[in-house]
Amino acid sequence: MLTATALHLRPQPLEQDQIALPIPPAPPVLPVVVERGDSGELRQRAARFAQAVAEVLHGHRPARQLGPWLAADVYDQLLLHLRGRRAAPSRHRVRVASVHVEMIHRRAAEIAVRLVHGGRSTALALRLDLDRDAPHGPIWRCTALTWA
Repeated sequence: MLTATALHLRPQPLEQDQIALPIPPAPPVLPVVVERGDSGELRQRAARFAQAVAEVLHGHRPARQLGPWLAADVYDQLLLHLRGRRAAPSRHRVRVASVHVEMIHRRAAEIAVRLVHGGRSTALALRLDLDRDAPHGPIWRCTALTWA
């Protein structure tokens, strides 16, 4: 999670022969989103996929829409989580704030996503593997999924 901090220095007493400079106090340090491991098209696809997963987790989209892109065990894990939550979707929309893609090798990527929901940040981590044996051609399939 990105944080913003500012340095707070205690004013030191001036020596007898020192003159204070008329420099205004510095503004606080603001966070800057840094995207690491940017792999272009895969990053954009991962961001859209993460948005869809987040919408499922928050009740704005049915889980069956993600079925073709999830491994069977990941889909079962997601359905098990959804059974335990309340039926009504949350009133706040969730959005993807940042996406970090790390290519493990040419056919596997690990993605870390920061989501913003109701003014709070949450995290989503997933692994995508390229499935070359899919019925309609190669597809990136989610083989691991974790959220907090």
